[in-house]
Amino acid sequence: MKLLSGKNVAESIFSDLLAKLKQVDEAPRLLSVIIGDNPAAVNYARAKGRKASALGAEFNILSLSGTISSRDAEKELRKKIKQWDPDGIIIERPVPEHIEFNELVSHIPPVADIDCQRMDTFGMLCAGRAKYIPATAKAVIEIMKFYNIQTEGKNVTIVGRSITVGLPLSMVLMSKSKYGNATVCVCHSRTKKLAEHTKYADIIVVAVGKPGLLKENMVSEDTTVIDVGTTYKDGKLYGDVDFENVAEKVSAITPVPGGVGPVTTVCLFQNLITAALERKKQKNIKAR
Repeated sequence: MKLLSGKNVAESIFSDLLAKLKQVDEAPRLLSVIIGDNPAAVNYARAKGRKASALGAEFNILSLSGTISSRDAEKELRKKIKQWDPDGIIIERPVPEHIEFNELVSHIPPVADIDCQRMDTFGMLCAGRAKYIPATAKAVIEIMKFYNIQTEGKNVTIVGRSITVGLPLSMVLMSKSKYGNATVCVCHSRTKKLAEHTKYADIIVVAVGKPGLLKENMVSEDTTVIDVGTTYKDGKLYGDVDFENVAEKVSAITPVPGGVGPVTTVCLFQNLITAALERKKQKNIKAR
């Protein structure tokens, strides 16, 4: 079994970011919006803050009460954008159920939508014309690139159809690209006999937030497993894979923690620097 550690992948990307950062005149600014106190959202934001500090980027958190109304959340977001003028903005998920997420993200300027959260930005991704790929989906691709896991002609089963991971990743893997051209099956909560879809897959990506969902009897020996799941329980982070038992059987697997998570963070900063360079380009055009 080969352990697909995300640490080496993240470090490789980070070194490239430092070189690219020299092309930006000012430190890029990232705004993270947290609504409520969900542990996963809070920890994602903290990880971004640490990476921003290491990169020399500016990082700011807009923390809102979990009881705030959608209208007031939108008002606070617009106010923060006007005050701070960030290059990139991300609304941390999950958000409280009463928050109208699609309406909230519509207030993010398109050029600053670095995690592809606006509906029109996501539509561009589906059309194969995306400026950004959502960071978590991008992280899965970057891990495959780093460890030379080929996707062309392979059977890939994605467990989870979220707009954050499952759907965008399926679009990338099906695209006509070097790390695309795969035959993709997307499973979800209504899928019957899940094991029949995972057992014969060359690559399995699990992203549902249900600890231990993928068992040893649901995989084959030649399978590569990428665990995107993150669930906090009693202060400990769990993935979606029964790691100890599945790892003994498959050919390659990512750990949790230390797998997709670190790569997701640096991928977000890849998108942030792209956004900062795009804004610099637009400013130069206007100045002519």
